[in-house]
Amino acid sequence: MENYATKNTDVFLSARRFPEYEEIGICRREPFQRDRDRIMHSRSFRRMMHKTQIFNANKGDHYRNRLTHTLEVAQISRSIGKVLGLNDELIEAIALGHDLGHTPFGHIGERTLDGILHNGLNTNIPATGGRFKHNFQSLKVVDQLETRCEDYAGINLTLATREGILKHTKTAYAGEGFLHYPELDFSNIDLSAPSFTLEGQVVAISDEIAQCTHDLEDGVRSKIISFSDIQNYPLVLQVIKKYDIFIPRSTVTPTYDTRNLIIKNLVGFLIEDVCIESQKRISLYTKKCGIPDANKGGFKEFCISFSPDIEKAVLELLSFIKRLIVCSEQITISDSKSKNIISSLFEAFYLHPKQLPDYALSKYCKQAEIIFDRLSLDDFRLQQDPAFVRAISDHIAGMTDQYAARTFTLLTMPEYV
Repeated sequence: MENYATKNTDVFLSARRFPEYEEIGICRREPFQRDRDRIMHSRSFRRMMHKTQIFNANKGDHYRNRLTHTLEVAQISRSIGKVLGLNDELIEAIALGHDLGHTPFGHIGERTLDGILHNGLNTNIPATGGRFKHNFQSLKVVDQLETRCEDYAGINLTLATREGILKHTKTAYAGEGFLHYPELDFSNIDLSAPSFTLEGQVVAISDEIAQCTHDLEDGVRSKIISFSDIQNYPLVLQVIKKYDIFIPRSTVTPTYDTRNLIIKNLVGFLIEDVCIESQKRISLYTKKCGIPDANKGGFKEFCISFSPDIEKAVLELLSFIKRLIVCSEQITISDSKSKNIISSLFEAFYLHPKQLPDYALSKYCKQAEIIFDRLSLDDFRLQQDPAFVRAISDHIAGMTDQYAARTFTLLTMPEYV
């Protein structure tokens, strides 16, 4: 198979928004390696350790959080990339950065912030028309919210990494077009197309593999579902048969070791399917369109994919997970509490802006080109500015579960309780 990896020397894909010096010497790093290192050393990356994936930290020590999910996506992505001969440093940079914009408490946090921005909250907070989606927020984190120097906001990643982070999931809501993030720079990024690098496409499908496998395992561990619930699913049956996994008829729930063996082999099964199908699609695409030129938009179709039958089986499994795990009583109760915490925080910060910490207010003032002085800040003026409302959203989105809960208590509960 020809080499379609993104090259470290590609001027277009390795371009940064702000010029930088080139590293020299024996410790010189390639552009995407520098991206990976910047992401890994960012505060947003560390905070993912305390952000919910599906089950919050109070559930137990062995459930996935946003950081362990991210590491699993990186591992799966690199496994696929190695078979396809892709740029593993670009893959790792995109994978490690793809969920930096996720909120506390999992996807309910994302939906809550989106609803407040788009529709308002009660009669107190008017709608701004904005939207919130974690992949756009991840791009905003690396472009604006994280910092590495005084000269500019953001950590100044390459175009290929930024585009891959944004494209790891859909960029539009069904029937609603593209999301409204006017503060972001989409230069050389086509929002209507899949990622223009194969590395970006690999991370997107690896995210799906990680979700459908670890959510399944965590669901069984939590006892929300039993193994008998999933044992007859086509995808699970194929794995049991292919790898000749023995399950005693006398037990409803296999031992931990057996469950772990099934999940491990399910990951490998899906990786193998993606590699075989993607090699076919890349070959067909290049025969039809020629070898893509990064300067002309790179790959314009999805070439990294499951085979049709396996894609159908994965979608069925994801639907099952959503129905029995994500919509379960246990998760619904947790989501309801989380929605209340986030809504209460947003309302408190909107009605009394000076409750925001100095670093959040000063960052807004810098962007609004006004002098940061708590005494001179006018609450009414802030409340009329959609950029300030977005700043509240950014602040809450960056919180960990624990920090959000502590701040909720601080702002809503009397100190003598």
